[in-house]
Amino acid sequence: MKTYFMAFATLLWGYTALAQKVALVSLEDRRSLSNSYFGNRCEIEIKTTGDEVRKYKYVRIKSLAKAIDSEGVELLTDKQDRADYAEIGDEKLKIELKNPLRKATSIKEVSGTLDLYNPTEANGAIVKVANFQAKPNVNLLPKKAPLSITFFTKESVEKMAKEQKAERDAKMKQLDPAAREIAAGLMALVEGFGAGMAGENELSFYVNGDISKLVDIKMEDETGKEIRRSGRFISGDHLHTYSYDEKPNPKWRLKILIETSASVKSVPFSLKDIELP
Repeated sequence: MKTYFMAFATLLWGYTALAQKVALVSLEDRRSLSNSYFGNRCEIEIKTTGDEVRKYKYVRIKSLAKAIDSEGVELLTDKQDRADYAEIGDEKLKIELKNPLRKATSIKEVSGTLDLYNPTEANGAIVKVANFQAKPNVNLLPKKAPLSITFFTKESVEKMAKEQKAERDAKMKQLDPAAREIAAGLMALVEGFGAGMAGENELSFYVNGDISKLVDIKMEDETGKEIRRSGRFISGDHLHTYSYDEKPNPKWRLKILIETSASVKSVPFSLKDIELP
């Protein structure tokens, strides 16, 4: 019995040591007479705390495992959308739950898993590409990457579309399977969007492969300063279009952030006895 107790104590200590500390930022319990989801839900915002998290730059909620109120009612919703990464220090990680019972005095526990993300070029999570606007219709990521990202313009895909079908088919057969899949995807974009693609102040990319590994697509000027974007549009996962306040400069560098095993650490978190308003 003593051996079992010591083993349990060691396991419990290990979990506590590995768990990421979080703090409550806000709680809003919305209720409405209608059955609308937007009028009936409980929203919690949390943030990370402690020294360990300083080793990382971004954080997101990977998954929720448990959420119950003081009456023992399960609060997890049926659908959990994939969360975006937020920069550590300014983050407000949102958790959307079902409404607690009216007689509940607290949310007894919310627990799950966080992803801590520290992208660098050394761990393969940052890929920079200079002069990318001169390289349309080709994969800009290394072949070993879990996905492909292809820059294209309306002109580059229209040129591809205007090629004689026989010539295009012959070229397609010469491509390796991955490149052939990219070309086929671009052709589908031509047929689906035509002249409606990418405006003057926009850049468009075709993303294929394990899309879940893509964190963000950013731009830098020649000094390494990040270019602020004014909008982002994603259609069907594959088409990513980014808008800017100015016409993209040919000197801009592409900065792609992807998840790699060396850049992400998954850790448990738990927040208990959250008093209800």
